[in-house]
Amino acid sequence: MLVDFRKTKLEYLAIILIVVFAGLLISFYNLSILFFLSSVLIILISFKYFNQVLIILILYLPFQIALNITPGIDLASGRVLILCLFIVWIIKSLAEKKFIIKLNLQTILICLFLFLVIFSITQAWDSERAIRKILVFLSIFPLYFIITSASFSFQKGDRGDISKILNALFLSGFILALIGVIQFALQFLIGINPIIIFWSKYVSPLFYGNTFGAEVISNPSWLVNISGATVLRAFSLFPDPHMFSFYLGLLIPIVLAVVLAGKSNKFLYLTLIIMLLAELLTFSRGGYLGMISGIGVVIILLWKQVVFKKKIILGLVSTVAIIFLLTTSQSVLNRFLSSFDFKEGSNSERLKSWNQGAEMFADNLFFGVGIGNYSLEVNPTTEYRTPIYAHNLYLDIGAEMGIFALIVWILLISITIFQLHKISKNSDNDFLKTISVGLIGSLVWFSIHSFFDTPIYSPTILGIFVIVISLSVLVLNQRFVKT
Repeated sequence: MLVDFRKTKLEYLAIILIVVFAGLLISFYNLSILFFLSSVLIILISFKYFNQVLIILILYLPFQIALNITPGIDLASGRVLILCLFIVWIIKSLAEKKFIIKLNLQTILICLFLFLVIFSITQAWDSERAIRKILVFLSIFPLYFIITSASFSFQKGDRGDISKILNALFLSGFILALIGVIQFALQFLIGINPIIIFWSKYVSPLFYGNTFGAEVISNPSWLVNISGATVLRAFSLFPDPHMFSFYLGLLIPIVLAVVLAGKSNKFLYLTLIIMLLAELLTFSRGGYLGMISGIGVVIILLWKQVVFKKKIILGLVSTVAIIFLLTTSQSVLNRFLSSFDFKEGSNSERLKSWNQGAEMFADNLFFGVGIGNYSLEVNPTTEYRTPIYAHNLYLDIGAEMGIFALIVWILLISITIFQLHKISKNSDNDFLKTISVGLIGSLVWFSIHSFFDTPIYSPTILGIFVIVISLSVLVLNQRFVKT
């Protein structure tokens, strides 16, 4: 159903390698001037090849290098590149006298949410912390306006340029999932300590930054105890397995939808298998619940479109997987079952965090305590990067930004899911229906997993989430719908 992936994957892979190599130079030698010149070059190129640069940016986001601007401040380079492209988009729009902003519910809700995010600074004890969090949103959400206004479209009987966005997402997802699986497998060959030392010394400063990387290393969640055994979890290039799980959860349902309802594509089958395996190896219980929900929604909504042969294969694979989990893979099964053990250590701590977050939300119902100030309310002496939060996206938004921001966030996701479901039922374009269902599964997975963690302050996760919302808007804007 997609464009020929084999023709583009080598080009994309070469781009990734070049960008990562440039990032290595910037990270190790602090060549800020090199990144500045690269940004200028990207701006100049994007005036002529805007959509191509946008695809490269989407491909790069999961691999973004951390820029060590000053001691204490690590800046994800993807945020800078988004703003660069946003500036180009504004200049091009003004020059062409064609300023395109999609006036739909998603755009209205995103703008309203950003307004409430900025407004929350009025409630903050520490305005500097609030500003730093606000800048995360203001440097990522412009991607929505860029994508939805770009000339990506479906064509009758074809997939149009939008397939390039999907291919970029799938390729980067495959690479990161493969890194996670290899990372997990290596512990049985060389041991856990060499992997942790390597990641702490070489990967952490490069992808997390010096300051944030040091915080990650001092409070790692890379290990898990399962039935008395200590195991290294898969977390790939992410700072922790939970964010890696969120990333996979945003992509797997879309890949699954294309595999189930599309034409055979061996690489997509392989991508799906590697991603699912990597998800299991994160040992993220919130991710497991999100996976069951997201995958279940995709299978249910696409069941009538799936050919009989694939239904048989799906049934056999599911049966084998269940038998494997019940007999051999006790670690994954035990980890999942421990989700329902409220006396288990991490579960009891999470319940305490939820109670704490709910109380703070109730005490500051309308406007919150100010974005970025949750940890200060808990402990006024805590450092900025100390990981104190409610471990629940909805409680964190409510406690920091108030009930109005929370309502807007829930409406953004729920309305998008409702509209996509309508498209999936009424469209006469099979590709459109398939992608609609995949996006629904992605948003459902993300929403369920968000009950157990807060992913929106991760530039990578927020960036991929914005891409998913943007793709949803592109789908909803299509005209191939039966009236």
